[in-house]
Amino acid sequence: MDIKAILMTYNTFTFKTEAQMLLFKRIWEDNGTALFDKIKKKGCTRFCLNQIWNVKGTFKMSILFEYESPTSFKQCQNELENFTKNLMKELQAADPVIEASRNIVLQDLRV
Repeated sequence: MDIKAILMTYNTFTFKTEAQMLLFKRIWEDNGTALFDKIKKKGCTRFCLNQIWNVKGTFKMSILFEYESPTSFKQCQNELENFTKNLMKELQAADPVIEASRNIVLQDLRV
């Protein structure tokens, strides 16, 4: 069954140094699968961790979450808060500048 997401969050994270970006990457690589296993039960249909590479001399990553409903989004936010609380010391060491966006999917074309 192909579940269509109707809401998404897209967050970009900008770091002062490559070391901070790599720490952030490791945190998500170590914990992202376990988090997704929890939130997919609450209606998160996609998690995607990305490194932004097209601007030379900057250290940026992004994370995309897709949700099947507004209720799913709210339930997943509780899990995400718990996730970040448990890793707050490490996340603070990465010290990202976060730009968060919440989106309603209007058109989604795929192959």
